[in-house]
Amino acid sequence: MDILSQLWSLLGLLTVLQNILPAQILSLLHSLIESLQDLVSQYSYFDIPEFNGYCGVEINDLYRHVNLYLNSVTSSATASTCRRFSLSRSRSSNCISFTIAPNHTIHDSFNGHSICWTHQVETVQDSLDEKRSFTLKLPKRHRHALLSPYLQHVTSRAEEFERVSRERRLFTNNGNASYESGWVSVPFRHPSTFETLALEPQLKRQIMEDLKAFASGREYYHRVGRAWKRGYLLYGPPGSGKSSLIAAMANYLCYDVYDLELTKVTDNSELRALLIQTSNRSIIVIEDIDCSLDLTADRMLKATTATPTRRKRSSSSGYNKDLGASKYQLLEESGSVTLSGLLNFTDGLWSCCGEEKIIVFTTNYRDKVDPALVRCGRMDVHVSLGTCGMHAFKALAMNYLGIEWHSLFDVVESCIRSGGSLTPAQIGEILLRNRGGNADLAMKEVVSAMQARILSTGGTEHLNTSIEYEETVTLTRSPQSVLTVGSSPENWDSSPSKISGKKRKAKFFERLRSLTKSDSGRRGV
Repeated sequence: MDILSQLWSLLGLLTVLQNILPAQILSLLHSLIESLQDLVSQYSYFDIPEFNGYCGVEINDLYRHVNLYLNSVTSSATASTCRRFSLSRSRSSNCISFTIAPNHTIHDSFNGHSICWTHQVETVQDSLDEKRSFTLKLPKRHRHALLSPYLQHVTSRAEEFERVSRERRLFTNNGNASYESGWVSVPFRHPSTFETLALEPQLKRQIMEDLKAFASGREYYHRVGRAWKRGYLLYGPPGSGKSSLIAAMANYLCYDVYDLELTKVTDNSELRALLIQTSNRSIIVIEDIDCSLDLTADRMLKATTATPTRRKRSSSSGYNKDLGASKYQLLEESGSVTLSGLLNFTDGLWSCCGEEKIIVFTTNYRDKVDPALVRCGRMDVHVSLGTCGMHAFKALAMNYLGIEWHSLFDVVESCIRSGGSLTPAQIGEILLRNRGGNADLAMKEVVSAMQARILSTGGTEHLNTSIEYEETVTLTRSPQSVLTVGSSPENWDSSPSKISGKKRKAKFFERLRSLTKSDSGRRGV
């Protein structure tokens, strides 16, 4: 009782002193008490306010990173040290956000040292506003060795968490890049992933490894003096999976997608403006590059206006020269996108605006694309997407029918070897029609479609799925995916071996009869 009475007396004395003493003396006493605590305490404290400056109008980026970092560690064992969290979810994110409740503390560890974060929330006097900050508690003895590396760790972890958790967007140009934002967007929710993609395993693995190396190559690109960008050329017949591969790349890297429609771009200046408005960590896609615009028209017109030979030209030849020059001048004055403008877009000085960008061109016919667009340094990786191999077909059967094996798989493999393979879109449509659970009917329909293709083509169609790295050296080969290096245009469509249609059809039907007999024998047993 004596102790309690003494405490009450002390509190009463402090209250009286607080009312009697001036505010300046009270502030001085408070500073002295804090200084004594700092001398005695074994920890250092760092405040990270929500806003910078005295007026508090500029958002503190470090505060945002700390909030994201603590959100990312709530799933780990460190979250058990905090008793209360605030939950929220914004429209721009697809996951629930965890925030430390006001005036609560969470513990963390870094390089074997214990670290504490406290979320300070104070109400501003005579206002409904709140003053928020994070207080970092570090061991005083190791604060100089811990502070800078730990904050770098917090920032990198926060940026990675923000990249993965935020909602990705699909952009398209609206034709107003010269006056306002030239892009409009919708949420990007394409379900394609590399797990569901119908590609040969070796091809899929090499694409994923190349994307992973690019995404983590910031220091490497800066060290060698190159813009942090990558070019992909996807070519193949319609339905071969070019758009699905782009969606899988975006989902794998958690990038936004910018679908650039060249027919809506008025001139090269607007094309540069659209490039400037794209964000980092994005994929810029130009589909059907060979037929979006007549990009070779300016090159052809330049050829018509070339320097004449030493012979004296007649009046008609001079007229043709003037006509070609007028056409070229009209092309420049019309304000359309030219080949030169697109080349500067992909590999010129303006291409270094922003970082971590991938530019993807798609086409059905690679030989129709201007060689200047697909040379080394612009399109670094060439991926040929053709018809399905056996591994890709099994992936489709698993995705659509949920089966890992079927008695007709051997027949399908024989059809593929005989030139009857189909594109992923064709096979997917057949399997989609029979998704009700009748796998036998679906497989028979696929075999029938492959047999019809063999009869219509004479067995001369070959599987052609490849990826080309212009800067690498030796690549391996697999039966379904041919990986070549530096192939010239005249060798793009060459096959490693030639078998006549009659021999291929004879071998196929002989194999088909043997498989059918063996299958009927097993059923009879």
